[in-house]
Amino acid sequence: MAQGEKGTVVLVAFYNVKALGVRYLESALTRAGYRVATVFFKRFNSRAPSPATAEELELLCRRVRREKPMLIGLSVMSSMYLDSVCAVLDALGEKDLGPVACGGAYASLEPEYFLRRGVPYVIRLDGEGPVVQLADALREGRQLESIPSLCYLEGDAVRINPVGCLDNDLDRYGLPTVNSPNACLIDEGRLTEGDPQLGALSYEVIASRGCPFTCSYCSCVNLRRLYPAGVHPVRTRSVESVIQELEEARRACRSIAFIHFYDEIFPNLPGWVDEFVDKYRARIGLPFSIWSHPKMVDAQVLRKLVRVGLVEVIMGIQSGSSSIRREVFHRYETNEDIVQSTRTIRQSDVFWANYDFMLQHPFETADTMRETYELVKRLEGRYELQLHGLNFLPGTDIVPMAVEQGRLTREEMDSILYAPMAEQFNAYWKQEDDPVSRLWYQLIFLWQFPCFRRRCLRYEQDPLAFRAHIGRDHARGLRLARLRYLYKKARVVLKRLKGRR
Repeated sequence: MAQGEKGTVVLVAFYNVKALGVRYLESALTRAGYRVATVFFKRFNSRAPSPATAEELELLCRRVRREKPMLIGLSVMSSMYLDSVCAVLDALGEKDLGPVACGGAYASLEPEYFLRRGVPYVIRLDGEGPVVQLADALREGRQLESIPSLCYLEGDAVRINPVGCLDNDLDRYGLPTVNSPNACLIDEGRLTEGDPQLGALSYEVIASRGCPFTCSYCSCVNLRRLYPAGVHPVRTRSVESVIQELEEARRACRSIAFIHFYDEIFPNLPGWVDEFVDKYRARIGLPFSIWSHPKMVDAQVLRKLVRVGLVEVIMGIQSGSSSIRREVFHRYETNEDIVQSTRTIRQSDVFWANYDFMLQHPFETADTMRETYELVKRLEGRYELQLHGLNFLPGTDIVPMAVEQGRLTREEMDSILYAPMAEQFNAYWKQEDDPVSRLWYQLIFLWQFPCFRRRCLRYEQDPLAFRAHIGRDHARGLRLARLRYLYKKARVVLKRLKGRR
């Protein structure tokens, strides 16, 4: 069937111009004969995110009205921008622009939230098959009972169809749409025609879906519990599929200088890395980054990847406190595992490492902050620290844990879970007002810069006595961090330009 013959579907991605999930849905709908118009609604900004404005909502409604869609799909990956999602739902509903279906991680975990708000349909987990079946059913006037993973209202009753259409062979989903032909970006009060990804310096790709770990603050384990029997906890694409996507990205996005692999853990199946190394070297050759885990760092794998362009490993450590990692975060690596993993990264000649920590949350104390500082002092190599707070996300295991332990009341937790976007992102970067905890936070931050380490050894003896000194050095460290960011960006671009000669 010719593309667009069945009608038009509008897809909306929030705060993400890469939006891989939406791009996979676009490919699936296009193959099924639908015309897809994708709206990238606002760029991502973790420091100063802005909610939807009246002007932007009007621009969105005008675009949807122009397309006359038979279905509107919203990708709701996170509750952190829920106020903008709700504003869009209200605007679309007020103008009666078409039936809406929500999908994505947050919608998969909390389908009733959207159904009770008046959203007709929610699709859980992999949406490639169900969204096509839903569009076909709406077009043909068929019943919805047989559509896997679909949630909807029958009168006042919530209907939750069993999860299905999850394929262990991810290659069957095809490639995501790299250049969306009917796309636009709405941001800063303007609508810009075209796919905003095309001018990016970096490209994001996932070679797998799922995560083998059970971190309490992350939704991956909760989503995995929805899998029907027989679905693998981690599903990996073929190397050839990944390389074909990257080749298409290089053709369409002429400025690409860097590849981000956004897998929870970069694939390390037997033979997969060897095939990847051979094909990536021959057909792509761009510098790239991967995510790893202290228990998954492998020296042999890293050395192979470094030879074909790996320049950065990103790894979550989250806390230097063994008790917080194990009892609160459900992470079971030891401090020795963590130190050894950083040693392996250094010895494998990875240019840069990036280590994530979640600090100053309701489970934290000044003593556990000091434990993190002591662990950071043992990390090896050249690295950057990403220090941030803990965001409680609906549906994750840490939410009932915090309430049951009396860290927060149910009312306090609800106010956090559904707070406006600005409050949620402020919590992500917030530093506590407690002076001792704040000083340990600043010392942790400073240790990543070798030029401050001798001073830190003096300050750590009595942080309160050196409060002013630590504050001044922390301000200098923030400036150094900005310069380091520019250095890393420039290095990647220069390497890309050199490769073009």
